[in-house]
Amino acid sequence: MMDIILITSYVVLGELKTKSGKNLFRKLNEHSKELQAKQEEIAKKYNLLSAQYEELEHLKVNMNEYLGRDKTVDKQSIIEKIRKHKEQDKGISKEKKEKLKEVER
Repeated sequence: MMDIILITSYVVLGELKTKSGKNLFRKLNEHSKELQAKQEEIAKKYNLLSAQYEELEHLKVNMNEYLGRDKTVDKQSIIEKIRKHKEQDKGISKEKKEKLKEVER
């Protein structure tokens, strides 16, 4: 973007020095057309990428449905599994402590 501004300002200053108004506006018009062509290319690429993104999102949803994935259910089930393992570990450690006390007696 800065290159475009520098080029434009260079063209304007150069033409102002030669006092050729017709050349100035002709060059600015050409430059404007070039910028418009670049903008149209970018818009086409954006539209293409947007369409591809939407298609991929649709495929992702279909795959998740097919595989039976539900993000909230998976997260909750993982949290529940962690809690169960912690409870089991606490229960095992209590049993070990009780057995050690009995052995010491």
